[in-house]
Amino acid sequence: MHQVEFRVNGMSCGACEQRIVKALARVDGVMRSAADHRAGQVRVVFDATRTSRDDVQSCIERAGYTVSP
Repeated sequence: MHQVEFRVNGMSCGACEQRIVKALARVDGVMRSAADHRAGQVRVVFDATRTSRDDVQSCIERAGYTVSP
C-alpha cells in the first residue's frame, strides 16, 4: 500500500470533498481517501500493483480540480 497527499485547488465545500472521494472510490486499487477543502488536501491510500499516483491524480483532475505540484 502507498499513501499520497495532494494539494488540490478548487474545493470550496463539503460537496466538493464528496465529489472527489466518490470519484476516487471508482478507481481500481484505491483503498481509501479523504478530502479536506479547508486545507486544500486530498489523502489517498492505494495498492500500487493496481493503480498509480498518476492515475489517482488524473482522477482528481477529471473531477474538475487542479492538483498543485
